[in-house]
Formats: sequence, structure tokens, C-alpha cells
Amino acid sequence: GEGSSFAKNEICTPLEAFKSKLLFPRGIDMSVWAEDNPFGGNGDAHHNYGAILTGTQLATGDPPHDPGGPGLALASSKSIDVLIGETIGKQANLPFYTLNVRARGEDGNGSSTVSWSGDRAPITSERDPEKLFETLFAGYTPEGPDPAFVRLRKKRQSVLDYVGTALERQATHLGTEDRRKIQLHLDSVRTIERQLESRADAANCQPPSVTPGDYQQADMFPAYVDIQIDLMVAAMACDLTRVCTFVISDSHAYDTYFPFLDINQQGVEFPTRHQHDIAHRPGENDRDKIAVEKWHIEKFARLLEKLDQTPEGEGSMLDNTCIFWMNSLNNGFSHTVLNLPMIIAAGANVPLRTGGRTIDFKGTAHNKLLASLANAMDVPMEAWGDPRYAGPLDLS
Repeated sequence: GEGSSFAKNEICTPLEAFKSKLLFPRGIDMSVWAEDNPFGGNGDAHHNYGAILTGTQLATGDPPHDPGGPGLALASSKSIDVLIGETIGKQANLPFYTLNVRARGEDGNGSSTVSWSGDRAPITSERDPEKLFETLFAGYTPEGPDPAFVRLRKKRQSVLDYVGTALERQATHLGTEDRRKIQLHLDSVRTIERQLESRADAANCQPPSVTPGDYQQADMFPAYVDIQIDLMVAAMACDLTRVCTFVISDSHAYDTYFPFLDINQQGVEFPTRHQHDIAHRPGENDRDKIAVEKWHIEKFARLLEKLDQTPEGEGSMLDNTCIFWMNSLNNGFSHTVLNLPMIIAAGANVPLRTGGRTIDFKGTAHNKLLASLANAMDVPMEAWGDPRYAGPLDLS
């Protein structure tokens, strides 16, 4: 079924100003996980990050379910953000095919990593705002690159070229699995080389300032998320990339607290009141859970606002952008991946019909939605991920 009105509830109220650009898919399931995952049934979906953007079964489970395995719940294929980024990035000769950013959690496993370059190949995302700024804008001045930085960049390129050549020679003497690992390293080296050759150069390129600070402190979390959003938008405005992913926390969220929302009491199920505890025990009348979810939506609204305020062509960057927001679980206590919470925001030049409408897809695999979003971004496909769930959805 389809509803034409904005999905009004307390959690979504921060999005009111952008309702005409929103689409609320309902009845979208992570079927590849619910029907066939290494943890059994629909449970233990804390480890499903490796399936979110790949739409495929995991390559490995964790120690209780994968005896003798690496225990990292690794993805088995490339994620769709990487494919879209490679397609657009190669056409436009961009230094960063995808920009991967996070606030909480560690890379390298299926409970925190959403971007994968291939089988068991997680892509590192930057969680340090100062390092992210350095990666994107080191040596940038409005007049051109700083000469000292140019000399340093050339030196780094020379070292990387030597490393890449050495890896290529070594690979010829190794077996299939070792050659796969060498190729992953070689791909990483070539990616860094490409990025070192770049510089921020666009009419609307205005890198934000990054104030040094301990962004891992709980009371710094709002400012932390804000500066990561600002850096992502600036990277796109400077045409360093056109595809970004942002993981605000990993699926366990044991290190994510909300004292700025006056949630600082003792935990209910766990010793402290972190996000995991809130997801399991949402508080009286779901008070804490609603406050946390609304805060996340406020940050989503801030991203839309920053894009809308950034000029691009005859309009704004938002006019040419599609944003996919989702939670990896429907219910934090049962860990279900059926009817996942999702929001799509699309600008005027993106071929999706929004208007704040809600569409109920009645138990459709999320693979179909991912394929539809790729088509909307001029990366045509009839299917994504597991071939059992082929066919894009009609979002026009």
C-alpha cells in the first residue's frame, strides 16, 4: 500500500522542513540474513553489518557458530556503495571513489563495517576528525597547494610505487588465497596513490575548521557527529568524492552514551546506560529510546540542511543527491531484521518520487531497494547481491 502523507511521529519531527524530499519504505526485510545466516534464524543480527550493503550471506561467522574461523562475521562480496563510487569515480576521475566515515566502533568486522571492496575485504573508515581533515585537505589553500606539501606528497608517492611493484613481484610466487590477500594490499596502495595525486579544487570548496579535542568523550558526541558530517559535505563540495558512508555507531554500541539527553542513570540490563542497554530496555513509555532515536534523526536533518545550503549548479547539492538512512535492526531486544526502519531523501534532480509518502512493500528483500537506489544514481542494474532477490523496486 501507499500513503501520501508525511510519516508524522515524534521521532521524525526534525525532518518536517524536508518532508517533500522524503520517502519512507516500509516492509523491507534483510531477507538474506533472516532466511539464511551463519548465526541461525533471524537472531544475533548484531553481526549483520556485512550484509547491509552487500546483500549477500557472510563469508564467516563468529567463534560459537564458526569453529576455527576468524570470528569476525566478514562479508563475502563488494558493497553497493563501493560499486557506485567506483563507477562514478572512474568516470569523473575522483580521488576518493568512496569516503567512509564513522563516529563509534572499530573497522574490520561484521558488527561495525558496512563498506567492503570484496570477499572478506573490509574498507577502513576514518573516525578521527583531525586525521580525516588531513586526509582530505592537507596542503589546501585557495591559491593552490602548499609547495612543502607537494614535495612530501611526491616522496610518499615514490615509496608507494616501490611497495606496489614489490607486491606485484611477490604475488607471482604465491598460491590462490595468498594472491588474493596480496591483491587486496595492492588495491589499497593504488587507492592511496590516486588520492595523493589529488587536491581539493572546486568553486564551492570551503573546508571546515576542525577544533582539536577528545571527541571520544560522551558529552562531545553531538559535536563529533556534526564535524564528521561537515567534513563529508565539504569533501563532496570540493569534488573529492561523490559517495559517502557514515556509521554513527557499531551494532553493539557499548561505547555510545547520551548524557546530553539527560540519560545518565544506571543501566537496566547492563551496568551502565549505553545505547545497547537503551535498545534492550527503552525506559518508561519508551522515553529514553524515543529521545535517542529522535537525536539520530536530528543529525540526519542536519546533513540534509548542510547539503541544501551548499550551492551546486543552478540549485543546491541536495538537489543532486540521494541519501539512504537505515537502522540495522527493527527491534533492539529481539534483534529482528524484518521491516527495517529506513528513510530515503532525494533532491529534485534524482528520479525518485518522494513527497513524504510511505510505501509498504510487504516483506520485500532489501536487495531490491539497493538495486533501485543504484539505478537512481545512474548505475543501472537488474539485481544486487544474492540472486534469489533479483529485480529493482518501482520508486518513481
